[in-house]
Amino acid sequence: MMQTLDDMTAHGTQTADETLGGGISSALVYDEGGADGVLLGDTLVKLAEHMAHALECSECCIYEYLPERNALRTQALWSRVLRARDVDWVGEMHQLDEVPGFERVVKDREVLCSYPDDEADKATAGFETMEYWGELATIWAPIVYGDRVLGMLELTEKEHERRFSPADERLAEQMAALAGVALHNAKLSRAASEHNRQLTALIHAARAMTSTLDLDELLQVVCRQAARALDAAASYIYSYDADADALVWLAEYQADPSHATEALGTVYPVDDLPHDQTVVRARQAVEVRVDDPDIDAGALARMQAWGEQSSLVVPLAVGGTLVGALAVSETAYPRHFTEQETALCVALGEQAAVAIHNAELYRRLQEQKETIGLQATVDGLTGLANHRHFWDRLRDEVARAQRYDQPLSLLMLDLDDFKRVNDRFGHLVGDELLRGMGHALRSQVRQGVDCAARYGGEEFAVILPSTRSAPPGGSVDGAVATAERIRAAVAALESPVGDPGWPGVTVSIGVATLPLHAETAEELVTRADQALYWAKARGKDTVAVYGCG
Repeated sequence: MMQTLDDMTAHGTQTADETLGGGISSALVYDEGGADGVLLGDTLVKLAEHMAHALECSECCIYEYLPERNALRTQALWSRVLRARDVDWVGEMHQLDEVPGFERVVKDREVLCSYPDDEADKATAGFETMEYWGELATIWAPIVYGDRVLGMLELTEKEHERRFSPADERLAEQMAALAGVALHNAKLSRAASEHNRQLTALIHAARAMTSTLDLDELLQVVCRQAARALDAAASYIYSYDADADALVWLAEYQADPSHATEALGTVYPVDDLPHDQTVVRARQAVEVRVDDPDIDAGALARMQAWGEQSSLVVPLAVGGTLVGALAVSETAYPRHFTEQETALCVALGEQAAVAIHNAELYRRLQEQKETIGLQATVDGLTGLANHRHFWDRLRDEVARAQRYDQPLSLLMLDLDDFKRVNDRFGHLVGDELLRGMGHALRSQVRQGVDCAARYGGEEFAVILPSTRSAPPGGSVDGAVATAERIRAAVAALESPVGDPGWPGVTVSIGVATLPLHAETAEELVTRADQALYWAKARGKDTVAVYGCG
């Protein structure tokens, strides 16, 4: 986060060379937000100002060393004259291997001076670089606290030519030691803030994970909370398939939604990647980085394809049973996750595993309830509505038809000579015939509108909302037309046993319609049953309408 201090004003769209502010009060600071960060930033800027005055330089810059990124970050800048290009410099990352002088200061702890007329083989900054920044002399000194290098101090003269003396170099070292105390305090404060942030994130994650029992929603919550808790670019959740010994990708969170990955549901055999084996077999957290010289080729290829620089993977286990894995990834640089961050991710994984386990149990319970509910309304042999559900549905449809003044027809069906099939071929063949009857009925009724049911034994019923009887040869949408299609479908049923002596099967159907033939559900069943009796009396394998016998 960029912040301006003292009399600094926003630079808007000014050019790189345009002056943004003048006088000793012009300064910028880079910090990571919060009141403590602003206070520390202000301290660093004031320190930079005092250092510039002490060495009589026009500018002073303080860099923080980030060992996990092998880089220096411009943390604070004070200048007598600040330009737009200076604004852009603050907060920038500078890789040590790209600036040899920086690497010598940080790694070898040298104090270096640089001038535009340095010989090429001795130059630390280079003529072109110093000319670009308008620098006439620069001195760099390592910022050390205890036995650790915390950063680098840069003092620059831009107004007149000068040469730094050995005394100047010693003074720069002494001032760098003061900066070391400030950066050390800044790191302590940042560590405390980070610890509090992580604890807060853990609490928020726990609340979020217990706020839903929907498994898909929970997986998204876990991914999002894990990435935010570790300030990472992405996170992923995998389930573990013990039979296949593979991880299956279930969910993801991307800070950048445009980031390309593979499809959800992708299966990753555990034996393909060594770090997956460690997570699954040893139940240990594993960090994988692209800059690791010993990284597995397959892991490197996958990380490069996903644009990842580092990844932390932790197991998800409940009561000793592995249920999956949680991965948190960084795309900006080969990040090293600290012990504290790893412990946080493990804690999140433990919470997530329990939450996912509970959500899966809940889903199974709901599926069982649905199955039980389905069994309470569906005939187990034919898959049609059972007798109880038939009556509930019929009464509902009668009430709806009367409310909206719509017709309602009912078919009552009976397989002809079904007892002889059972006697000759056995009850198992009879059961197969009943299953075939259920399939025939489902194939001839309107899905989601009509209701086909097994009324009892070899008797069936079909409820036809908003349907009139219509005489034979009438509308193809009438109840009689539907009955004829069903009769033909039943007659076409093949032998369940393949016996050449199979006599075939036929069905008799009775039709009644409300309000033409009945006013109540009970009357409608009675009238349709009477019509069925007439169909049987006519020789079977026919359709009869109540009142037309």
